[in-house]
Amino acid sequence: MITQIGIASGEILTLMEERKRPVSISEIESHLENEKELAYMSIGWLVREGHVHFVEKGSERYLCSC
Repeated sequence: MITQIGIASGEILTLMEERKRPVSISEIESHLENEKELAYMSIGWLVREGHVHFVEKGSERYLCSC
């Protein structure tokens, strides 16, 4: 499971780099083929390690690496 979280975290960072903007949680879930648990574990790891943080726009949360 730890390997899957690491791979998914890398995919999230790549997605954010490609889009060059904050990415919504729903975009991340879609990108990871709707594997919600894996998406949330990977997001948690990235936040804990300081690679990303949350920003809110309206009622939706986004991840930002800025």
